Amino acid sequence: MDLLVAPKPVFNRAKETAMYYLSFQFGNALLEGGKTFAYENSVPSPFFDFVNQTGLEALTSGKPIFIPVTNVHLALNLDEMCAVDRSKVALLMGRRVELSQANLQRLTYLRETGFKTAFIHRPDYEELEPFFPQTDFIFNNGDTAAIMVLNARIRKDRASIKVIARGIDTDEAFNRAVVNGAELLEGQFYKTTAVVRDNRVSPLKVNYIQLLNQVNQEDFEFDKFAGIVQRDTALAVQFLKMVNSTHVKGNAITSLRHAAALLGQKEIKKWVTTAVTSTLGLESPGEVTRLSMIRAKFCENLAGMFEMAVHRDNLFLLGLFSVLDVILETTIEQALQLVHTPEPVRTALLGGDNDFAKVYQFVQLYERGEWTEISRIALVNNLQISDIFEAYNEALTWYGRLVAQSFGEMVEE
Repeated sequence: MDLLVAPKPVFNRAKETAMYYLSFQFGNALLEGGKTFAYENSVPSPFFDFVNQTGLEALTSGKPIFIPVTNVHLALNLDEMCAVDRSKVALLMGRRVELSQANLQRLTYLRETGFKTAFIHRPDYEELEPFFPQTDFIFNNGDTAAIMVLNARIRKDRASIKVIARGIDTDEAFNRAVVNGAELLEGQFYKTTAVVRDNRVSPLKVNYIQLLNQVNQEDFEFDKFAGIVQRDTALAVQFLKMVNSTHVKGNAITSLRHAAALLGQKEIKKWVTTAVTSTLGLESPGEVTRLSMIRAKFCENLAGMFEMAVHRDNLFLLGLFSVLDVILETTIEQALQLVHTPEPVRTALLGGDNDFAKVYQFVQLYERGEWTEISRIALVNNLQISDIFEAYNEALTWYGRLVAQSFGEMVEE
């Protein structure tokens, strides 16, 4: 599919992920500038096709999603076209959607069938106000004065509309937007960490870090691995359950040492890096864990395209450890001193310039939806848009399976 798309999280005031919206680009922006308009208005909707094919579990872990619609799409039978739970879909109207009586009638009908509706902020409040009774959300660009004006109009009309502030990249901006009436917020703030003076890591996290360090050694010992795992009952049970469910027929294995020998170093490393990192991330915003996992698989999937196929495992670590500072609540420099990391991965995460850094930068650009730069890199490196899409979509699907089956039961070849 010639579609670049990234689901971006929208948070509530408690900094919990509430919904997602789609950032997208059709084709290569530098070569096919006119393609976006054609695809946006194509029949059937490519956005619904994408969501239907990928599924909400993979895209959003089952949370609601905003799907862009155009004047053309509003005329379609979207209720028949939608294969996912309609109550988890909000139709997002951009500024080119006409505020006509016909569209108002369509939105009224679509809300009756179960959809929610949303608008991108417009300066023409008077024209938008007739749509307030049929509107659930309005996206604002994060301007605090505009949020206050918008909320005043919503209260005046006694409408039940939630204002979503976009572009919230710091905790200060987050607090300011909340004070001024934003109920939902989007931005990069969740990827940052406030570093405090006491950077000591909790004993439980130290145990997990030791486990990561053990399995990331070139030739680790099963006895030492088992000794660290047995310090955490939940982790030990999870490991034995995974080995017995996927690798054992007949009598169940109860020895950690035996289970480790049966699984082998390569698969132990995969299990530990996913299971332990997910556990470390439990005290951080849930989106941080999701981000690290999807980044890890996306980096790994890009290996061949960047002529780094032999480094797939280390590219996985690159994505996985890219938010280690947020998870451990310290600086990235201090986090990487705690965890054994291959030197090329360490260099890339510390802002150095190497092949790993190029992949890492590409992944960050993709997440932010900087499609023109993504298109330029694709053009220079002869990357196909469809291959990039498949690499990212497969990472989403992989994470969806990870969530569905639990981290302990998910070890891939």
